[in-house]
Amino acid sequence: MNVKPELLKPLDEARYLTADNASRYRVIMRYFYEQHQRLRYFLYKEDVFNYLKKVEAFFDYTMEKCEQDLNTLVQWKNLIATQDTGKAATLEEFRNKKFRYQLTPYSIELERVAIKLESMVGYGGSLEPSLFARVFTSITKITEVAKSEDQAYISRWWQELNGYFESIYHNATDYIAGLHSARADELMRTEAFLIYKDKMVKYLRDFIKDLQHFCPAIEDFLRNLEKSDLSSALDRVVEYELSIPRLDVIPSRDEIRESVLNRWENIAGWFLGYGGGESEAQRLLNVTNEIIRRITRYAARIAESQSRAASRKNDYMKLALMFAKCPDLREAHRLSAVVFGCFNTRHLVGDFERATDSITSSVWEERPGFIVIKPKTRSYGDGTARSPIRDTSAERLKILNEHLKDQERERDVIRSYIKNGRIDLRELPEVAPFVRTTLLRWIGKAMGTKGNTGRTEDGIAYRVLFPENGERIWMRSVDGNIYMPAFIIEFESAG
Repeated sequence: MNVKPELLKPLDEARYLTADNASRYRVIMRYFYEQHQRLRYFLYKEDVFNYLKKVEAFFDYTMEKCEQDLNTLVQWKNLIATQDTGKAATLEEFRNKKFRYQLTPYSIELERVAIKLESMVGYGGSLEPSLFARVFTSITKITEVAKSEDQAYISRWWQELNGYFESIYHNATDYIAGLHSARADELMRTEAFLIYKDKMVKYLRDFIKDLQHFCPAIEDFLRNLEKSDLSSALDRVVEYELSIPRLDVIPSRDEIRESVLNRWENIAGWFLGYGGGESEAQRLLNVTNEIIRRITRYAARIAESQSRAASRKNDYMKLALMFAKCPDLREAHRLSAVVFGCFNTRHLVGDFERATDSITSSVWEERPGFIVIKPKTRSYGDGTARSPIRDTSAERLKILNEHLKDQERERDVIRSYIKNGRIDLRELPEVAPFVRTTLLRWIGKAMGTKGNTGRTEDGIAYRVLFPENGERIWMRSVDGNIYMPAFIIEFESAG
């Protein structure tokens, strides 16, 4: 991995922030920056000295200290000292070397960062749903840019695309990080949070709607984008960057092209994923969904604790009045049954026979079980005649045969989808629920092994292949669809 030599050197320009006399250096640098913002780029030592003398903390400040501080900042490359020969009226004045000082570009950026850090409270950020629509609109213009000769249009397109993407990336990252902070987690556990719960959930869900709507469209466009159009558009951006007149540093064509390509790869990789892995857009969707679940879970716990602590006095008083108005004891018993239900109830557990051994069958598909409740008296007798044990082997055999036939029928259906020794999920039609359940079980079993391999219920070995470039498809079924990676299940034999 290549590392720039500048990354291995200490950043002397930042020393004034942590040095022993940082209090003086920071005030001097902030004064220079404020004057720079007012288009006053050059200052003399007298200007700096007079300003610091007005600060109460530096009442004993001297001109000698001022000169030492300015020389130190020049040595650390925070200031540029230029001899002012224009005002020298005598030879003595010229020898005294009257300097004027100017901020360096590094110092300007450091002061901007320092001001931002001083005003920072929490993580900040926001989730702006409309940004995805703007990114989608900008990306789809790439074919127009590839054919355009208008430098202003190319510049505007490139700046807008990068601006929208950076807004999504930085704002969303900061906002989500804020929701994962310890303070946010503490606030979510308070009762005052219930007031904002619905508003926050709606805010997050609006963001998810646009994320789910535009991200697949952006992914589809990027996957089908012609390489010639992309290369032509980026070449025009490079030409535009080269056409900007610069006086300080003039980058080469290769440096500009590398910078443009890196920016584009960051944008495309955020939506498509890097190296075939999960995309940042999908990861952002998962994290946002998890935050909604966490908010809802905390709100439910708070509401439950409130209901436990609530006074039931008024409810009991009203209920007592209802019992007092009952005309007789029978009516009171009936009201008690409605209000309190059966007394001393227990869970009923039994050894019920199941019609099928399938682990995927629903409880609603099972036959109901019947339980005979007997009185709890010692004198109660069964009263039923004893009968021999009935032979149910024929019924069990019939049920077993039906079960085996169902399993064989399901195997035949699954075998029909095997083409050339593999099942490609992209080629599947609308499938039955048991087919979907079986395929997902095979995939899940293989994903838990080192080589992504497994064996079917018939003992046939198979291997799960990941899709190239992270391709995803909709697996359609009669009871719903699943959006998932386009896996390929490859068997040792066609089965």
